[in-house]
Amino acid sequence: MVAKIVLIIGAAIGIVVVIIVVGWVVARVRRRFLLRRLHDAVMRRRQQTLVPQPLESLPDAVQRYLRRAISRDAAPAEWIEIYEEGQFRSFAYPKWGKLRARGTYTGTVPGMVWNARVWYSPLRWYTIELLYAAGIGRGSMRLWNALILFDPDGPEANEALLVRVLMETVWFPTSLLPGGLLRWESLDRPDAARAVLRDDGITIRADFYFTPEGDIERIVTLDKYRDADTGYEREQCTMHCTDWSTVGGVRIPMEVRLEWNLDRDNFEYMRRRVVAVRYR
Repeated sequence: MVAKIVLIIGAAIGIVVVIIVVGWVVARVRRRFLLRRLHDAVMRRRQQTLVPQPLESLPDAVQRYLRRAISRDAAPAEWIEIYEEGQFRSFAYPKWGKLRARGTYTGTVPGMVWNARVWYSPLRWYTIELLYAAGIGRGSMRLWNALILFDPDGPEANEALLVRVLMETVWFPTSLLPGGLLRWESLDRPDAARAVLRDDGITIRADFYFTPEGDIERIVTLDKYRDADTGYEREQCTMHCTDWSTVGGVRIPMEVRLEWNLDRDNFEYMRRRVVAVRYR
């Protein structure tokens, strides 16, 4: 009887190990595939000549922001690395966890590889990876970097991660200069404008609200999805930008807060502070 129990336990452990190893291999292959797509897209962009939208034709608030955010000697960044600290929580785990993250972005085409670790306790910590490249968005959330808890993909993930790339261009504002894939539209108020981004058949939008001085106060979008009990649900999401500073010839927010704007209440789920930025 004891031998049978030991055999069952051993078989169960073996199955778990196999599942973890297979998941790790699949994630690694998927990550390399998307990185290759991203590098190829960057190389293709180098060969293209794009006709930019004249700055003078943009909404006044956008003109004021771009002139304030980008110094004359700031060259468009092709690759950007951002290191962050902060806090994260979710509807499933409403307690705040300590977050550390590193994001690699492409400034000439929409692209992102974002890796984070969230600590709740020595016995409970998670890793998060989000990737977007050439129309494909993928992500994962793992317990102990092993057990998959959340693995978004499909059209909803593609849109949600592309809009995240758009919102986070506040850290490399040369990508917000109009032209090519990005265009600006006026709204019915003088302190706001809408950015529309197209990439590989996907179109997403985000509304930018500006301070009187010309910084971005907040960004609001309806093109993000959250994981709910019934599946993915499209919800309004807002990113608040504060503590502006000049780094590498561009003016960027050093702190952001993200929240879901639900019918019943707002749910703040992420606080991020920039520790270091590298442009190349």
